[in-house]
Amino acid sequence: MPIVTKKFEDFRDSLERGWIAGYPTETTYGLGVNPFNKDAVTALGKIKKRTSGRTFLMLVKNLDMLSLYAETDGKESFLNVAWPNAVSVVLKAKKKLPEWMIDKDGNACFRISSAKFVQEFFEYFDRPIVSTSANPEGFPIAQNMSEVLAYFQNEERLIVFPDIYDDVKGSTPSTIIDLTKKPPKVLRKGAFNVVF
Repeated sequence: MPIVTKKFEDFRDSLERGWIAGYPTETTYGLGVNPFNKDAVTALGKIKKRTSGRTFLMLVKNLDMLSLYAETDGKESFLNVAWPNAVSVVLKAKKKLPEWMIDKDGNACFRISSAKFVQEFFEYFDRPIVSTSANPEGFPIAQNMSEVLAYFQNEERLIVFPDIYDDVKGSTPSTIIDLTKKPPKVLRKGAFNVVF
């Protein structure tokens, strides 16, 4: 049975122990883990029933945190305009990021979230957090805590944070843009419209 908490410290401690976390973002409810814990990342793929080999995207606190894990040279002006909107970007990964978070081309996906919960949580967590939609693959994305708990009611190592800031705004995930391409390529059309 999942645990529900309103304590940021409990949420952080559960991630540190390798648990999966359900939390509100500015688009939908997300599921996340500590990206540096390989077992947790693997467990997340299993409960999502994920069949693809895609890597998970990560939320970061700000551009300073992003620059620790990805090459941002020449991309800052776009990122400053795009964020904090519902836009995720693919960038060349740095070696500080674990190999299981990097795709076959050496890239990884990131977003700065406008969700108040996420911004507050980064006062307690000093590294990226995985962010993927809160649903088993092929099912509608959870838009509230009740739906997350219904999907994953049998998961014992799941902690869920309620939407205390009214962050969740819809059922459409973020737009994903590959900034390693010239010109940049939209990989997924989502909650934010981008035209190049």
